[in-house]
Amino acid sequence: MSLPGASPPTPRAVELLDRAVGYTRGCLAQVTPEALGRATPCAGWTLLDLLVHMDDSLAAMGEAARSPSLSLAPVAGASDARSLLVSIRQRACGLVAQWLPPAQDTVRLGPADLARETLGAVGALEIALHGWDVAMALGLDRPIPPTLAMDLWPWARDHITDEDRPIRFAAPPEVPTWAPPQTRLLAQAGRRDDVT
Repeated sequence: MSLPGASPPTPRAVELLDRAVGYTRGCLAQVTPEALGRATPCAGWTLLDLLVHMDDSLAAMGEAARSPSLSLAPVAGASDARSLLVSIRQRACGLVAQWLPPAQDTVRLGPADLARETLGAVGALEIALHGWDVAMALGLDRPIPPTLAMDLWPWARDHITDEDRPIRFAAPPEVPTWAPPQTRLLAQAGRRDDVT
């Protein structure tokens, strides 16, 4: 089956979160304080910038797991590199457990109500993409697992739109029709891997 025409995913959001967190934890395990100044695939961001963003995003996901509404105010993060790494790892480890059982079907995000399944699946997408960003910043060969990339694809296709570019995502690079799932997923998110 061609990835662009793939059917909607069957995995529940909590399963996608579990798999995305598992992948990303493996990438985060390789981070050292000495590497925090490295560039990432996110234009203009160092690894430290990315980790601060990840810490805030994971805190927001945890809040969404426990609350019927989600504050859009940034969370005050750790003040030093080692504490930041500990915070991210703890938030990631606790996220899946917090997501079960569902407290409600929707989460209020600003003026809108968002289906909890959608929020969880899009959160899993962000977690996996940033795990890959971390791996690239560290020079690691840790591709997103093909089945995870396939299951995240419909969420990327439907929720990363032209309205997100160029502020949140770069323009999607051209990829060949035979490209593997990770390559197509990354391209939708404005990232390029080594497939030509």
